[in-house]
Amino acid sequence: MKKNILSIIKEKIHRLAGTTIIVFGPPRSGTTLVYNILKDIFPKRNVEHRHTYRKKDEKFPTVVVYRHPLDCITSSILRYQLKPTQEVIQQQILEFENNDIWKVIEVKDNKNTLMLKYEDFVHNFEIVFNATEKFFNIKIYSDIRKLINERYNINSVEKITGKMETYKEMDRKTLFHGKHFNINKGEPNYHKNFLKEDQIVYLSNIYKNFLLTFNYK
Repeated sequence: MKKNILSIIKEKIHRLAGTTIIVFGPPRSGTTLVYNILKDIFPKRNVEHRHTYRKKDEKFPTVVVYRHPLDCITSSILRYQLKPTQEVIQQQILEFENNDIWKVIEVKDNKNTLMLKYEDFVHNFEIVFNATEKFFNIKIYSDIRKLINERYNINSVEKITGKMETYKEMDRKTLFHGKHFNINKGEPNYHKNFLKEDQIVYLSNIYKNFLLTFNYK
């Protein structure tokens, strides 16, 4: 996403003030959803949405969002409206390499890192609320929880994204893209229906360390 000059200035001011929060994770892992939730919880701080993670980012509190990598790749292929050919899969592997998928493992034990698993929170925002309260030592009251649930449940987000024709279009306030939801509406394990068995075996081997680290079966 191309940032405008005001966004760049705002980002620098908050970084200097130490009021930055970073949301980092691979594409299609739920980072945009978590970004919006945190943005509403912390209206006076700047929440950065990132798919890459740099050394200079490590000094800021970071919420890392992760998801089964085969579901991420499946969702990514679907957003581009492509078929899962071997060539397309190789392109996706490269795209996820370039978007720091392995950094998720590297930073998981950092003191200032909160890890959120997509499969745990996708149907239950309370997981995000409770983990955020503990990590940031704050209280998130019931009215805020209710408001966020109403704003970012799947039906509400579909009203935003339904106005857009393609993935290239984006709502600048929420960062939700057109085609944000695929035919499975973000349900876990859809890769089992979308990919061929040999493709699942191939990708599972590539992401073996990721799957083992985060207890994916």
